[in-house]
Amino acid sequence: MSKKNQKEKARQYKPSTVRRLDTLSGNECAHPECTKKLIAEDGVSIISKICHIAAVSKEGPRYDENITDDERRGFDNLILLCDEHHVIIDNKENEPEYPSLLLRKWKSDHEKKILELISSKNLLSKHPLALNKVINTIGSKMDEVLDLPETENAPNTETKILYNNIKRYAAIIREFAPYQVKLNRIYEVIEKEGSTKKELVLHNIKRIYHSVKAEYNTIEEIRNNADIILDKVIENIWENVEKAPNKLDEFDQETIDFSLMIVIVDAFMRCNILEEPPKAK
Repeated sequence: MSKKNQKEKARQYKPSTVRRLDTLSGNECAHPECTKKLIAEDGVSIISKICHIAAVSKEGPRYDENITDDERRGFDNLILLCDEHHVIIDNKENEPEYPSLLLRKWKSDHEKKILELISSKNLLSKHPLALNKVINTIGSKMDEVLDLPETENAPNTETKILYNNIKRYAAIIREFAPYQVKLNRIYEVIEKEGSTKKELVLHNIKRIYHSVKAEYNTIEEIRNNADIILDKVIENIWENVEKAPNKLDEFDQETIDFSLMIVIVDAFMRCNILEEPPKAK
């Protein structure tokens, strides 16, 4: 592949990736000391810059030869910055001051802060039907029904986080775990109405995980890439929601994304995403 084509592919971002970046930016530059907004004063014009943590080409800062072009344009390798900080960190001369590890910490800390802010807005009380609609969307039958094993007793959340070596998503999982109680109540109501949405929701999510998991051959590879695997599963789920016939246009993006994360974290806790720790003998 030519350098030009390589650069073009690494900048062909999926709409779901851009949407996640926007939602988790909170309209703020991810630099921890920056107060600049990423939407102009007209409230419409986007002035944010999508920055690659590991550069697109060998000539760029923080280039990593061990990742693919798809990973270079993936959510895990992208951070939203204001124009000034984008220029600063992409200046090759500044590379020693802005290594990949530092930028990943900026990204992780900023996203955790924004998720905590979103969580504090009590969105489910303001939009009580949003979670139901998300369940109905994910619970639509997709493709063939696969014979996927079920987990009888889900392990402790912290045990599963540690077993799968989750780092970046650990705080997010802890933040959303308490919403499982509310989600369970909604599932109970759905089941009383005779619907199998709960089973379809969990089945569809597990099917997506098994598809992503096929790229990794051993439990060690899964554990070494747990956060990237979660990125891919979440992106697949969001893409399916975008394509679904029953669109969620009546809700704002923040509410939809918040509801989706509740369902995704619940699926993780039920061992439908990532691996179940061995049971103690």
